[in-house]
Amino acid sequence: MTTTTIRPTLQSLRSLPTLHQVSESWGRLELKLETQDTRYWITTEGVTRKTSGTPINYVIDYVTVEKLSDDGSWDLKAVYSPDAWKLSQAFDYCQILYQDLNHLNTSLEARFSWDLVRERESIQAELASVNKIIFELSDKVRSRS
Repeated sequence: MTTTTIRPTLQSLRSLPTLHQVSESWGRLELKLETQDTRYWITTEGVTRKTSGTPINYVIDYVTVEKLSDDGSWDLKAVYSPDAWKLSQAFDYCQILYQDLNHLNTSLEARFSWDLVRERESIQAELASVNKIIFELSDKVRSRS
């Protein structure tokens, strides 16, 4: 079973020490976090909003994610605006809630318990709230694309 983790907040990434930086004429990217298979970069200098001709990962406060490939090199996987980053965190949280819900449903099938039913209802209510937030964030991200 794969364990889902929630990506760090933009604020927490900003507060981490810079492990490495890349400065080019477009701006500066700072490597803030490196895990076993993922690197998180934040743009600290560059343009304040997307413009034609500027690479998207040089927009200030955008997060660039690299993944470790099978050959040991780092590949660019995605670049997130601050709102898109929040949306990705909400998706991560939703995944955790669905995993918890599936586990509860399996437990309920094996052994009925009113406590488990109440816990399931609580997770379902939390999922409904998170889905509402995801819908709102999705609209926000789409409107800025």
